[in-house]
Amino acid sequence: MKAAVLTIRFRLYAMESIKQKRSIVKRILADVQRQGPSFAACESGDQDDLQHMMIRVAHLSNDPRFSDSALRKLQAKLERGEGYEIEEADLEIL
Repeated sequence: MKAAVLTIRFRLYAMESIKQKRSIVKRILADVQRQGPSFAACESGDQDDLQHMMIRVAHLSNDPRFSDSALRKLQAKLERGEGYEIEEADLEIL
């Protein structure tokens, strides 16, 4: 079994409170969970920063190429949303 981890740092726009930021985090984490049981995600950094957020997404598969493809598709889906955009992304296969 191979694991792949996608770390995404987002730039946030017009955040006025941590509560507002948390609503975006929850929405993104829910989107990841809807992708299927082989995905897991959490907020992993910049938790008190209103301008940025960092999400890590793991994917498990027997084929590392499949994990790479699945995470790249997810990254494209999350590229830009209401109030945020991807600033930086890093994918690693473990």
